Amino acid sequence: MSWWKALVIAVILAVPAAGFACPNCKEAVTAAGDEAGDDDPFREARAYNHSIYFMLAVPYLLVGSLGVAGYRMYRKAGRCGPGPS
Repeated sequence: MSWWKALVIAVILAVPAAGFACPNCKEAVTAAGDEAGDDDPFREARAYNHSIYFMLAVPYLLVGSLGVAGYRMYRKAGRCGPGPS
């Protein structure tokens, strides 16, 4: 068996284990809200949703900040290049 086939099999076996994490967390959050006796039963659910939004925003912020930094470096290199002959 080539190493490509072994890699594909390993990825296929690893992906379903990561896919089941979110529903279990969601069930744990709703179950924890019942026993706390808080005035707002949806407080933990909102916190869970905010954490998802934050995790979705971070990659875009990182790529955007790297893009802006690269653009500024490109513009600065054009101004500081060789002068007129």
